[in-house]
Amino acid sequence: MPSTLQRSEPKVFTLDYMRSLRFTLETIGQWPNRTLGDFSRRAILLSIYHKFLVCWFCFTETIAFFYMKKHRETIRFIDMGQIYTNLFLTGLFLQRASLPFQKNYKECVKKFVLEFHLMHHEHISEFATKESRKVNKICKIATKVIYLQLACGMFAYNLSPLVRNYYEGMFASELPANKSFVHSVDYLLPFDAYRSLTGYIIVFTYNWFPTYNIPTAMGIYDLLVFVMVFHMVGHMNILYNSLKEFPRPKEGQSEDPLPSTREYNAEIFQCLKNVIRHYQIIKEFMGDMTAAFDLTLCCYLGFHQIMCCLMLLECSTLEPEALVKYGMLAAVIFQQLIQTSVAFELIKSKSESLGDEVYAVPWEYMDVKNRRILLLFLRNVQDPLGLKACGMVPVGVLTMSTIIRTSFSYYLMLATFAD
Repeated sequence: MPSTLQRSEPKVFTLDYMRSLRFTLETIGQWPNRTLGDFSRRAILLSIYHKFLVCWFCFTETIAFFYMKKHRETIRFIDMGQIYTNLFLTGLFLQRASLPFQKNYKECVKKFVLEFHLMHHEHISEFATKESRKVNKICKIATKVIYLQLACGMFAYNLSPLVRNYYEGMFASELPANKSFVHSVDYLLPFDAYRSLTGYIIVFTYNWFPTYNIPTAMGIYDLLVFVMVFHMVGHMNILYNSLKEFPRPKEGQSEDPLPSTREYNAEIFQCLKNVIRHYQIIKEFMGDMTAAFDLTLCCYLGFHQIMCCLMLLECSTLEPEALVKYGMLAAVIFQQLIQTSVAFELIKSKSESLGDEVYAVPWEYMDVKNRRILLLFLRNVQDPLGLKACGMVPVGVLTMSTIIRTSFSYYLMLATFAD
C-alpha cells in the first residue's frame, strides 16, 4: 500500500533541487518525513537511523577527544590544528543533528514545502510566475555549487593524508623508522592504526563515513536555509511589484483632487488587504525561520569565529605544509561565512526600502479609511526584516566583518603570546 506522502506528494518535489535536498538530508536521517505526512516503514527506519547517528557521533567525538588528551605532548602543532578542527566540526554536526528533534524546525520545513514555496503563489500575478521560475533557477544553481563544494571537500579531506602517506613511503614493504600513518580523523583505538597497514586501512575506510555525514550536515542545511532565503527575497520582489502596480484613478477622475468613487476605493481596499496579507506571510515565515535556526546560526557564527582564528594561527608558521593544509581550509571557512552572511543581507536590504515603496503608493487619491490602513501598514514596515542568532546577533555583512576583524585580533594576540 502506498504511503500517505506518496499519494499526495507536494508539488514542490517536481523540482530537481527540492528532490535533491530532500534525498540528501534523508541520507543522514534529518528530513522531517513524518511531519510532512510520511509514516511509511522507510520513514520510520530513517528516523531510527538519525538517532543512531547522533549516538554514534557522540561516541566518536569522545574517543577523538581522548586521543588528543593522551597524545597532546607528542602531537605536532601543525597536526593539533586538524584535531581541533575535527572536534569542532563534529560538535557542529551534533548541534545540527538535534534540529529534527525540535518542533520549530519541523514546522518551518513543513510550512515552506506546503505553503511558502513560490510555486504556491504563482497565481498572484504574471510577475509572480516569472519570479518563481527565476528563483527556482537560482536555487538550482546554488544546489549544484553546494554539491560540488561537498564533493571536493570530502575527497580533499580524505585523499590528502593518503597522498602524504604515499610520499613518506608508508606503503613500502618495510615502514620507515620514526614515521607513522596519517589519518584525516584520529581516534583512541584498541588496535594500532599508525604503524599497522591493516589498522590504517580500517580507519581510512571508516573515515569516509564521518567525512560524508559531517560536511553534508553543514552544506545541505546551509543550502536549505539559502533556498528559504531566496524564496523570501522572491516574495519581497512580488510584494514590491504589487505596490508599484497599485491602481490609480481612471483618467477622467484625475481632475478631482480626491476622487472617492465607491468602486475605486473598494478596489484599493482589496489591494491593500492583499499586500498586507502577503507581507504578514513573509514576516511570519521570517519568525518561523528565526525560531528554527537562531541557535544553529549562533553556533555557526561561533564556529567561524574560532576556526578563522585557528586557521590564521596555523598558517602563521609559514611552513609549506601548513599553508597548503590550512590555507585551503581557511579559504573554505571564510567562503562559507561570506555566502551565509550575504544571503541574509539580501533580506535586510530588500526590507529596508519597503517603506519607500509603501509611501510611493498613490495615497492622495484614497479615502480616509484606506489612508488609515496604509498609514498603519507604513508604520509596520519601518523595521527591516532580519534573522538574529539567539535573538541577539543580527546575521549579515556587518556581523561577518566583525567576525573577520575579531579573528585577526585574536590571532595577533595569540601570536604575540607564542613569541
